[in-house]
Amino acid sequence: MFRERIKQAYKNLTPSFKRLAEFILNRELDVAFMTATELARALDIDAATVVRFSQALGYRGYRELSREIQQTVKEDLMASYSGFEQAKNDSARLRALLENERHNLEIAIAQAGERAAEVVELLAKAQRVWVVGEASARHLADFFAAQLRMANLKVTAINADPAEAARLLWDLGSGDLVVGLGIPGTGIDTAAVLELAKERGAKTASVSVSAVSPPAQVADHVLVCPSNSPVGVPSVASLMTMPVSYTHLTLPTIYSV
Repeated sequence: MFRERIKQAYKNLTPSFKRLAEFILNRELDVAFMTATELARALDIDAATVVRFSQALGYRGYRELSREIQQTVKEDLMASYSGFEQAKNDSARLRALLENERHNLEIAIAQAGERAAEVVELLAKAQRVWVVGEASARHLADFFAAQLRMANLKVTAINADPAEAARLLWDLGSGDLVVGLGIPGTGIDTAAVLELAKERGAKTASVSVSAVSPPAQVADHVLVCPSNSPVGVPSVASLMTMPVSYTHLTLPTIYSV
C-alpha cells in the first residue's frame, strides 16, 4: 500500500519528494482526484518530479500510484460509511463507528514519522508548553495539557482569545512551545495566537484534523489526525489519541534528556 511505501522510503527521500509524500498523506482525498500536473501545481514543482517520486516508491508512474490512492480512499470510505448505513440496531451502529475510528487511526499511524518525532522532541525540551484551542477544541486543550502534565511537563491550556493570550504569553521566548489544536469550523483565533507566539520567538506546532486548517497553515510543525466520519460530525478520536501517545513517548524521552 502506498502509505507503507511512503513511510518506509521517507528517510531517504529528497526534500521535494518529502514535500510530495507529506502532501499526499495529509490530503489523500484531494490527491485521489488530482492529475500529476495538478499535484505538481499545488506544490509549485515540475510534473516530472511527481512521476519520479512515484517511480522512487516502486510504481511505474504516477497513474499507477494515483489508482492505488483512489482505491484505498474508496475502500476506507465504503468500509466505514456502508457499515453504518447497513447497521440494523444501535449495537451494530456502534461497531461501525468504532471501525471508522480504526481506519482513522490506521491513517494516523501511516502518517506518523519524522514529524511526530520532531514534536515529541519539542515537547521534551520545551521549558514551558502552552496548548491553545477554541470552541470545543478548548476542552481538548485541557485534556491535552492534563495528559502531558502526567509526563512532568510544564503545560498550560489557554483559550484562543488573542487579547487574553497576549496577556498570558507576554514573556514567551525561544524555550517555549505553543501547540494549537485545529478542528473543523474553528481555528482562526488559534492561528492568531500561533502567529503571536512566532513573533515572540517561541516554537509552534499544530495537531489538527486537516492540513489546511488555520492553525496548521501557521504552525512550524504540523501533525494531521484524520477526522472521517459516517455521521455529520467529524471525528476527533485520533486527535484525542495523540496526547495520550505523546505522554507515553515523552516520559522516557524526558528522563534521558
